[in-house]
Parts: sequence; C-alpha cells; structure tokens
Amino acid sequence: MRYDFLQPLSLVLESFADHRLARYWTCEFPPQWAQPLREQIFRPATAEREEEKRGIPLWAVNSAIAALMPQVLTHDARARRGQMWLAWAADADEKAPDRALLVEFVKGGLMAAATHRNELAQRRGRPPVIDLATLASLLETFRGQDMKFTLKTLTLGPGTDPESSDYTLVPHALATNLCLTDWQVVHGDPSQVLAGEAAADGDAEGAAERHVEDDEEGVTARAVHVSRWRRTAARGGGAELVSWPPHVYESKGKVRYPWSYTLRLSVQTRALEETVRSRLHVRVGMRRWARYNVFDAKRNIGVHLFSPSPWADASSPFGLASMAWHPGPAGKKQGFMGWADDLVPTLRRLGSFGFLPDPADLAHDPLGFLEPGDGDDGLPREPVAGVPYRPGLGKNTGHAIGDGVSAKDKWRIFSQLVPALEGFATVDEPHTRVPIPTRVRPAAVELLRIDRGALATAAGPRIEIVLWCDTTTMRDEALKAVAFALDLPLDVAGQPGQVEAWRQRFSLPEIEVLLRVEPVGEISDDLELDEKIKRRGDRLKDAGISRQVQVRSRLGQPEAGVTSRFVLVEMRGADGFSSPDHDPKMTVRAGAAACEAVTQNLLPPAAASADDSGEGNTEEESAKSQRERTRRAVGDLLIRQSGLIRPPVLQGTTEHPLTDVACLGLWMVRRTGDFRTVMPLAVASVPDRPHVMVRLPHSGWITYRQALLLLAGWNRPRTFDSPEIQEFFTDCVTESCDGGDLALFTLAQNVRPECQALTNPNLVADRLAFDPHQPLDAGRYKGLRHIRLRTNVRDESAQHFSYGTSGPVERVGVGGGLWASKDNDRLFFATADKPNTAGPGSPGGSRLEAHQGKNRAKEVVWKVDACKDVWNPQLLELLVAVKRDDDPAAAWAALAHQRRSAAAHFADPVTLPIELHLAYKLGSALLPSHQLEPIEQPESS
Repeated sequence: MRYDFLQPLSLVLESFADHRLARYWTCEFPPQWAQPLREQIFRPATAEREEEKRGIPLWAVNSAIAALMPQVLTHDARARRGQMWLAWAADADEKAPDRALLVEFVKGGLMAAATHRNELAQRRGRPPVIDLATLASLLETFRGQDMKFTLKTLTLGPGTDPESSDYTLVPHALATNLCLTDWQVVHGDPSQVLAGEAAADGDAEGAAERHVEDDEEGVTARAVHVSRWRRTAARGGGAELVSWPPHVYESKGKVRYPWSYTLRLSVQTRALEETVRSRLHVRVGMRRWARYNVFDAKRNIGVHLFSPSPWADASSPFGLASMAWHPGPAGKKQGFMGWADDLVPTLRRLGSFGFLPDPADLAHDPLGFLEPGDGDDGLPREPVAGVPYRPGLGKNTGHAIGDGVSAKDKWRIFSQLVPALEGFATVDEPHTRVPIPTRVRPAAVELLRIDRGALATAAGPRIEIVLWCDTTTMRDEALKAVAFALDLPLDVAGQPGQVEAWRQRFSLPEIEVLLRVEPVGEISDDLELDEKIKRRGDRLKDAGISRQVQVRSRLGQPEAGVTSRFVLVEMRGADGFSSPDHDPKMTVRAGAAACEAVTQNLLPPAAASADDSGEGNTEEESAKSQRERTRRAVGDLLIRQSGLIRPPVLQGTTEHPLTDVACLGLWMVRRTGDFRTVMPLAVASVPDRPHVMVRLPHSGWITYRQALLLLAGWNRPRTFDSPEIQEFFTDCVTESCDGGDLALFTLAQNVRPECQALTNPNLVADRLAFDPHQPLDAGRYKGLRHIRLRTNVRDESAQHFSYGTSGPVERVGVGGGLWASKDNDRLFFATADKPNTAGPGSPGGSRLEAHQGKNRAKEVVWKVDACKDVWNPQLLELLVAVKRDDDPAAAWAALAHQRRSAAAHFADPVTLPIELHLAYKLGSALLPSHQLEPIEQPESS
C-alpha cells in the first residue's frame, strides 16, 4: 500500500509558564566535597593496579536518592563543577529540599558503596581498595549548608533556545506528570470497556473480555487492554517510562511470558528554523522480562529494582542495578552471583526495608520476584525486581514475545499521549511524500556477479585470492562463491575429501586471478596468552606478535606483478573463543596487512536446525544458510573491500533529476581508552569511476583497499585536535571541487564535536564552515552543496508511522521514500522500504490487538502478532545546508537518500550514503576494533 504522509513521534513544546512543573530547585555537587573525594579516596587507577579503576560512586547514591525521594526529577553522576547535580521538584509552597536528609543520604551512600567495593576485593583475594577510616573522617566534614539550591523557572518555549539542563529536566518533569495523573493507554476499541468492571488480571484492568482465536498461533487475545506506566531511572539522555504491571502472554502450554512497552522522552532541536522550536521526541520500545534461570559469566545482568521507600508515590522511578558472576580468587572455586554495582548496598544502608532480593535467588528464579506473591512473613508483597530478557541470557531461556514494536502500536500509544500532554506540547506536523524515481531491488544473482572490469580498475590487473579453510564444507562453498562471482572455470566437485593446499591461475580478458587454497591450521586457534605477564595490554601485545609472525610466514609476500591480495579465513565467531582476549581475528588481519592482503572471516558450518514445522528439510535449510553466508563473505571481501559501488541510474527527484554529481563524505574515526583515536578521513566518488577513493591524514587520494592496509598497520599519531581536523576537511573539500557539482555529506553526530560550525546553533544557511569563526569562501566552491544528516542515535531523529489520505485510524504502516517537512523547505526525511530480512510481524499488527491476516493455509483469520519480530525502520534526517539560489533542495536531499542504495554487494539501503557507510567501515581496520565508537546498524540488519 502507498502511504502519503509520515507522522513523526514528536511534539512541539509550548511555554511552561504558570504551571507547577515550570519551577524546580537545582544544585551542583558541592566542590568542597568533590575535590577531597577525588584526591584522597576515589583515586584513578595506577599503571600497576589497572583493574581498580575508580571514581566517585555517585551514580548509585543518586539513584538511591531518586528511588527514595520522588521529588528528585533528575540527577547527574559526574559531579562536574558548575553543572546541575540534583533537580528537585518545587511544591506549590516552594518548600526547599531537605538538606539534612540529603547530606545523610550522600554520606551513608558513599560509605555503603565503598564498603561494597572492599568486600568484592576481599572475596577475590585482593587488598581493600578504599580506606574506610579516611572516608569516614572526610564524610564527617560534610554539612547540609554546603549544598546551594537555587529556585529556577523553566522558560522553554517557541523562540527560546533550551538551556543545557533543560534537555535533561523537561523529559523527567513530563514523565513525572504522566505518572502522577495516572495516564493510561487503551489498546483496542475503548467502547468495549465496561465502566466499573473489575480487572480480570493485571494485563487488562477494567477491560471487557472478548476472545479471538488465532488459527496460526493458537493464542487467545482480549479485545481491549490497558497500559499504565511507571518511571525508570533511565541511563543516558531523556526519561523512560515502562508499562506496569507487565502484560503477560500465555502459551498453549500455560507458560507465562511477561513483557512491557517502554516510552523514552527526549528534547531535541533542529537547525535552520526561522523560529527555534524545541521538540519532544517519543520512542516506543519493548522490554521482555526474563522468566527462567539467568546466567552470563561474561557480562553483567541488568535488574530493575522497585522502590520500597515509605515516601514512594506513583512517580517514584524503578532503580537500575546489575548483578554479575564473580569468579573469586584464581584457582579456587569460590565464585558467586553478586551485585555488580553499588545501588543495592546503598539502598540497604539508607532505608529500613523488609525485602531486597538476593542476587543468587534472583538469578535462579527471576519470575518469582517479578510477579506479586507472598513474603517470608506470609503477607502479600508487591513485585520487587525484574530482569530484562536478552538473547543468550542463560540456557534454554528463549522468550515467546517477538522483538520490535509495530506501527499500529506506536500510533495507538502516541495518539493517546498527545492529549495527555495538552498544555505542554502540540503534535508535530506530518511530512509529505516527495516523488522520486523508483528503484528496482537487484536480485541476489546481480549482487554476487562481480564486474571484472570494475574490479580490475579498483584492484589492478592481477589479483590473488587465498582461501584458508578448516572444513571441506566451507572450502567447497567458498570455491563455488568465488567461481560464481568471477565466472571462473573451476571444478569444485573434484576437490579432495580433506582440505589440501593447491593453487591455480585463471587468465581472464579483464583480469588475472591467482587462487590459493590452504588449511587454516593453528592460525584460527585461540591466542596463547602468557598469564605471567601481569598487564593485560602487554599480554595481548605478546600474543598478537606471535600470531602475526605465523600469518606472515604462511601468507608470504606477493608474487611479482600481483596488484591486490584477498584472504578469506574460516574462523569461529566471537563466542567461539575462550574470551575476547583470545580472539585472533584482528591479529590475523594485522599480519595479513603486513603482506599487503585484506581479510574477511567466514564462520564454520552452523548446526542444522529444524524448520518452523519441526520436521524435515534440515540439511537443505542448513546448506542454504551456509551458501548465503559464504556468498555474503565473498562479496564483502572482493566488492566492499575494493570500494566498488553501483550508484542508482536515476538520481534526484522526478521533477528535477541530477546527473554528473561527484560525492564526498567526511568522517571521524573515534576510540577511547588506551587506544584513543580521533582521526579524520574522507571518502569520495566521481561519476566515471566504479570505486571510491579515500583520503587519510598524511596521504593523498588512494584506493579503498590501500586505505584498509594503511590503517591496519597504522603507527602514526592517532589523535588530532580540532584545528587539524578542520584543516584536513577544508583541504578535502578544496581538492574535490573542480568546478562541477559536488555533494558533501556529513553526519552531525559524528563530526560536530570537532566542527562546532555544524551544530544546530552555529549552522548558517548556504555557508560552509567547520570553525564557526572561519567560514570557507563561498566564491571558491560554486558547485558545492552540503547535506547534513542525523540518524536516530541519541533519539535525534524521531520514530514514525505512515498513513494514507484516509487517515491513521483507517490504516498505518511503514512507508519507504523521501518526505518533506511542512515548516522548513530545506529539511527532509528518508525511510527505507522493508527489506527481505525484516521480521514477519505486520506493521499494522499489534502485541495486544487482533487484526485480520492470512494463516499458513492462506485463510483470512483474526490474529495477534504477539510472537512475531517486527521491523523498526529509522528516520534519516536530511538538511540541505548549502545550495545554489536556483536549486530545488528536494533534489539534493533525494540524492543523499539514493546514495544509500549504491552498495554493489548489498540489495537493501544502508543507513547512510555509501560514501559515509564505507568511511565508517574503514574504522574497523584500526586495531583493536572492539573499542570503536558504536554507530546504528543498517536498517536491514
């Protein structure tokens, strides 16, 4: 179905004047407390004791205060000078916060956190990490009068730029108001709710019950459900609500699976608006609760703790804690499940509570703590804790409820949130569809067939392909994939019964291919770590050097005349090694790069599994999966790592097509910790070249493969300051402008920390600048257009649903295309069509409401999508910041959207234009890759 309108889940914030939520008390963490705590107690780790990285444990103290005292709207755990630490809701009488109580909470909380850390160290056979006597002496000097509270009034509204604290405070204030007013969401036809009828269960309070059989699932659904909401102590920006009590899905076997909707609120702004308007973005999500025994020896397990405070009210947030498996001293079987942070010990010290869960009991039976029951005294008790489910958490712990939220559920919740926020915000205008040329999705055969002429242009006339395989299954699949991709006359059926070394040369009209097959051997084994080396970094370096020597010896230097080398390595996934430190993938990549080869990993054969019917076709399904996985790996190796692209034939809008446009993407690679990296790079494409070119610091324009090799062995400075980065970007733009049309792509979340001119307050229409005070001379860049993008990282672009001319009540869904903002002629939004890999859940379906659909027999039945995964496309914001006077802005926004479909080895659109997508992928060549800054995955992943 075609959808003509796209409704963002965003509201324009109105003035808060004269409302009680507009007034609050604010306080910074007293500097006279913070300085001695940092200098004397919670010192940073030394080089000799790197495992004891510490800081002021304010997060636990703050979370405990918020859980016990609902007046606390929000807090900051970093104790930064001049920044808001606590925000405290002001009552009608403007009564100031209780300083005496707060200072006791801070003192008791810090002592509890310190004691907890010492206990953990003792159980591991280590000395105490904090001097409790010194801490106690210091805490005695804390006084309530040290806290300076200021009564403030929110001035947020049209035409007013939000203050930095407003971004944090406003979502929490609105979330608190929703809870205190008992806001509810009715799922289904409200006319079926019978006034005064008692609740049948916690899933549908006050709802009439109408049973609808789903022939496909065999589930029974209510026609009407009700969601009520509670706050959570959300980490990161914004506020979060969770529907509570949870909804419960009951399977045919009477197994109960609890789950909740989540609602995240955040304040956002846009650039180049005539009148500044702050917006409230609403993100609807799912939280499935674990019901079976949970265990994870490698990662912390999250826990929601429900406030037992006598001061708690409907707005009191759930606390967020975590538990983990503590192995104890080396060589001793003294492991235990314990708390991984300080929140529970802090809560236990600050209050007299009858019940807080034991982590071992909670891990053994999470459902027993999530649902109401009886306490040790035999009296009824409320739920005290919930463990959010995630795949792989324990053994045999699958969850029946599917992942993702449908467009129907988003519309249902958002449409009832809008009237609940009346007086605070008004719903944002829907976006309208922009006609652009349609793109025919390429078939799988088209994607794997490599244009040998294009490959020769990118990789040179003579290439070497090395297949390091461990099993004959994947060897044969890899040979078939390579032969199919390059149309090689290769006899796969005649391969020996075990992997043996051989090589063969193929002379083709466009390119010469040297193919090598060898057993992978010990190259793919766990890295051998010398535990006698105490420092982790030195252990990894020692093991890495050893493995790189093995790789270089096996691979050798290229033969004379070989212009490019590609290595496909059969190797286990990350979970197949003893620990992340034992994973040799990046080390193998570095060793191969020293031999001028790029690598791609290929997973071994996957275990065969039955199809949905539970019978037959297991071997066929497994073979198909192996074939597709191998083809994708070969495509990534030969196509993506050569920088090959396939731009759409038609670009621009239907009314204003664009031709002969060069494209340039500017990117920042970031890392943290000991391998800190802040490095700029650029990726460019021109109409007559089938592959992209890359510019790195201290290099000219080189091929994508050459850039991968340089970065894999990068031993030059990795951190660049803002002036250096701005100068590099300026040089790239200057070198790319040759008088023709050039589209410049930047991602706001990626480059703005070092390029402040690209932030919302500093962005100026038709002026390109990286430093706000040094704009580029527009006269020198007449063919330049700049399209600044934003993704949903940190909720900067909103969720959405689409609908047709008959309105959302008739039907909602997810429509792909380009959409224009009604209030800014430079602002556009892009959504992708549903990919083949998307979940089977219908966008018009629901976790709670029945809808008509076809079952396996193709019969139209009533069904509920309780168990189906649902695809959640993100909204890509496209702002045409620089254009020519006679330019149609829509055409250049369309170009950026269409470049997302320019990958030569991938059928569905990626998140960003191909130039930025390939730039992001370049970052993985720098080692170690697990410390790369994360970015949102492609919509189809």
